Amino acid sequence: MGRIVVAGLGAGDVPAIDQRVWAMLDQVDLVIFRTEIHPSAAAARLEIVGRKPSVAFESFDPLYERAETFEQLYREMAEKIVEASRSMAGTILYLVPGSPLVAERSVDILRESMADLVEVIPGVSFLELVWSALRIDPFASGVTMTDARDFPSHAKLNCGPFLLTQVWSKQILSEVKLAVANPKEAKAVVLQRLGTSEEHIEELLWDDLDRLVDPDHLTTIYIERIPAAPGPALVELFDIIARLRNECPWDREQTHESLVSHLLEESYEVIDVIEKLGKAGDEERIAKLFGELEGELGDLLVQVYFHSNLASEEGWFDLSDVADTVISKLIRRHPHVFTELEVSSSEEVIANWEEIKKTQEGRESVLEGIPESLPVLMLVSKLLRKATAVGIEIPPVEVSVGAVSRVWEDLSVGALSGRSELSRQFGELLWWIANLAKEIGIDLESALRSRSKDFVEVIEAAES
Repeated sequence: MGRIVVAGLGAGDVPAIDQRVWAMLDQVDLVIFRTEIHPSAAAARLEIVGRKPSVAFESFDPLYERAETFEQLYREMAEKIVEASRSMAGTILYLVPGSPLVAERSVDILRESMADLVEVIPGVSFLELVWSALRIDPFASGVTMTDARDFPSHAKLNCGPFLLTQVWSKQILSEVKLAVANPKEAKAVVLQRLGTSEEHIEELLWDDLDRLVDPDHLTTIYIERIPAAPGPALVELFDIIARLRNECPWDREQTHESLVSHLLEESYEVIDVIEKLGKAGDEERIAKLFGELEGELGDLLVQVYFHSNLASEEGWFDLSDVADTVISKLIRRHPHVFTELEVSSSEEVIANWEEIKKTQEGRESVLEGIPESLPVLMLVSKLLRKATAVGIEIPPVEVSVGAVSRVWEDLSVGALSGRSELSRQFGELLWWIANLAKEIGIDLESALRSRSKDFVEVIEAAES
């Protein structure tokens, strides 16, 4: 079986091949270029031929056209090198752009599969030219280096700086651009063909990335800073909750049960601000309420983190599991968004939800998942909505109005006797009112809450 030596061509027009390659060139029978579409590849071939005219050459350039993914491409490259080494006793020299130890997936795969037979000779990567052009120290700046296709996930975790490699197509540029929803004043430095006579460096506004840049295999992008995504703050909140559980006596004592009242309180405070927003008139009042809503949502988020932390301590699940579960649920319950299914109305969406819960989630009854602790008016409204899913015909508005009038008349004329019968009849009255509210599209809980707040103002006026 032949020996495999991997070396780099260096960056730029002039080959920067390590002297150790020339020292062992007499043992080389085959030279394989990962790609000859590189500024120094032609010069490297000429120099090798000048030193050893009998050597054979191959290139993996034809593989690029038929590979469906880069991972598949790089694995095929590694497999072909291994296959070639099995059919010869001499040495194979595999030459890659830049350094074989920087952003060379085919080399990684080759080393994993043939660790004992592969020798890697370090080289000069394109990164030295990048740092020189940008005039930055990568360690001092804390730059994150990543494949451009992975940028969307990194953009959720920090603000930069970033160095994006493998920016070879307009599609990749578009994906990079769309990864930042609100770029504001963000800019990017585009570095192309560094170390060659066609070197080009330009700073562009974020929106111009996929409009003004013609990318190629020698394109790199440097981004000093992007607007903060929620990622870093969410990670910091996770760390703070964990620290509170360890260091605060009150937080250490809490359980899922002890936090229920806090969860309810924070939920109602969020609802309170939202309802005030619906009545706010002037811009100043709206701005103030949105500030309050931000704070109340933060308090509610703490409850989610706290319960997840408790469950993690007990070995049940953690915050990531919570996110994964709800992601799966949202995708599963929205096939009209994530698959080819088409819907024509929100009513059809709701009908699909019920079917998904039954067939995919294994629910035997439409009543599963309805909390017993729901406020009773909300419970009635939810039961009425569920009834339609099992074919129960809900009485129309006219029937509801008639029933409300009939029950009210019985109560008014004192036709009933006994507290239990009165209680039953009041329940009947409230049920028909709830059905009437549903039929005309009114949320009974919100309506009664609004009326209660009006009455609070009456009481306050009386007190003053």
